[in-house]
Amino acid sequence: MNRLANIILLSALFIQAAFAQDNILLTIGDKQFSVDEFNYIYDKNNTLSQEPINKKEYIDLFVNYKLKVEEAIAQGYDTVPSFQKELQYYRDELAKPYLSDKKAIEEVVEEAYERMCYEVDASHILIKLPPSPTPEDTLKAYNKIMDVKQQLGKGADFEEMVLRYSEGPSAKQSNGHLGYFTAFMMVYPFEEAAFDTPVGEVSEIVRTAFGYHLIKVHDKRENKGEILVAHIMKSFPYKASEAIQTQAKIAIDSIYRKLQSGESFNALVAEYSDDKQTVPNNGKLPWFATGRMVPEFSEAAFALTENGQIAPPVKTQFGWHIIKRLDSRPIKPLEECRDDIMQKIKQDERSLAGQKATVARLKKEYQFTIDAKGYEQLKAFVINKSNAEGWMDELKASYWTVASYVEGQILSADFAKEMAAHRLPEEGVSEELFTRLWNSFTDKVLIETEKANLENKYPEFRYLMGEYHDGLLIFEISQKEIWNKASNDSVGLAAFYEAHKDRYVQEEHFDGRVIYCKTKAVHKQLKKLAKKGELQIDSLAQSTREELLVKQGPFYKGDEAQLDKQVWKVKTAAINANYPYMLSDGQLVSKRVQPLEEIRGRVISDYQEKLEQQWIESLQQKYNPKVNTFVFD
Repeated sequence: MNRLANIILLSALFIQAAFAQDNILLTIGDKQFSVDEFNYIYDKNNTLSQEPINKKEYIDLFVNYKLKVEEAIAQGYDTVPSFQKELQYYRDELAKPYLSDKKAIEEVVEEAYERMCYEVDASHILIKLPPSPTPEDTLKAYNKIMDVKQQLGKGADFEEMVLRYSEGPSAKQSNGHLGYFTAFMMVYPFEEAAFDTPVGEVSEIVRTAFGYHLIKVHDKRENKGEILVAHIMKSFPYKASEAIQTQAKIAIDSIYRKLQSGESFNALVAEYSDDKQTVPNNGKLPWFATGRMVPEFSEAAFALTENGQIAPPVKTQFGWHIIKRLDSRPIKPLEECRDDIMQKIKQDERSLAGQKATVARLKKEYQFTIDAKGYEQLKAFVINKSNAEGWMDELKASYWTVASYVEGQILSADFAKEMAAHRLPEEGVSEELFTRLWNSFTDKVLIETEKANLENKYPEFRYLMGEYHDGLLIFEISQKEIWNKASNDSVGLAAFYEAHKDRYVQEEHFDGRVIYCKTKAVHKQLKKLAKKGELQIDSLAQSTREELLVKQGPFYKGDEAQLDKQVWKVKTAAINANYPYMLSDGQLVSKRVQPLEEIRGRVISDYQEKLEQQWIESLQQKYNPKVNTFVFD
């Protein structure tokens, strides 16, 4: 039985080795390249090609491609800092989709679009926090907003609480009233609370970068889309006296009466409007949605139901306005505004949704666990200690385990190094800040671990990185071996041209232009101008130019039937029914060898091909590549 088991084991190992060998398509020195890699590159290029690519022809291209890469590596191109920096840039960009959960991002996009289809009318109370709040600042502000919330719970009037406690600019301007808004018009935590709170109720306490908020929702309605309006404005200064505001009101009423009597809106804009930026454009403003203008202006504009309709004068903090509706459009379907939504998501906290979902997956995949004892020890060491520089060095020298995962451990010193990169409050780190820093650090560890493993986990990423790696190397070495050599080697280029002059023979041709005419009258007119040497198409009348079809040569025999008849005396020539009359303006050029300077770019391109062919032949001899024909077949 033992002998049988050994035979089975040896057979299995032999079969496994045979299968492994069967996947090797190309060997160059000690490097081996698999069928999978060849198929990936072939399939990708075959998809992009307009015509199917023959695999037997493509294997030669694959071999040459890999030979160039090996030579570039042999010459040290892969060690050049500029190459490594550029390759790292591409890797960082290619890695992004793998480090952000697509499903989570799609859910965020759909949530944002669903909210964009509605508008919320709300007021808020704000208790401000400084840009870098201390634990004391945070606690003081939280206690204050909590006190307001308790008073509201006992029946206090929301507007009265706004006037008494709110520290936001809208408190004094509009009793905390923000008007209607939709997705992306407020910071994300504020938006989320507003949309999740039922009409007539007050939200839970919400923290944003500005401080703590309580939000009262007055109304929710479908989004009215965007509107295009023009306006006539009589302005007055901010906080202007009643007398000044009354003067503006008298002026705007006078203008409105002129409109009602039939005078031109555009003419009145030009004569009376104080909005000098819009006067040159007949008072027209950019397209806007609800919430993009002050509420009074926005509500008056959206109340107009027909294009051309004019609203009675409306007052805002900037002055008095007469608004004319020009056009309106509904919110676009999701697929039409998806790219715009994605750009907006990148600019707020929603952008973290994909990464958060990825981190949650990685915690399971990498078996991430926190060492409870080590974590509590670290927290006790950090929280509420002043003089960060003093205790930071001590923590950097400590090495107890705080967390572990399949790739290794997170030690107290690791977290200390991360903390050193942040500017910590002098009075100490609060528990809230510690938690935020810890979560950010562990997320980064897991993301960086996943990023380092992408080639091993995802073959398509490995092959794509291989493409960028090889492509950059081939570009650099080809510049040296082919492109620059062909451009700079004037002696070699001239010798190549002399040896291959037969390639650059230009057949007899007509050099000039052919002018087709719709009518005989125009044809006759052009012939007269040609005799005088005054045939300049651009100087002709527009009506005449519209009757012409002008083509620029060179033209070879067979290119233009009517020219063939005139120049080469071809008896049967098809006449263009739309342009039956033709006039030629140019000369017949005999068959000749084109001079080098005339076709230098073409000769350089041909010379490059020759240099590349010679280079490939030398690489074939140097590296002796071996294609496994059995595997290929």
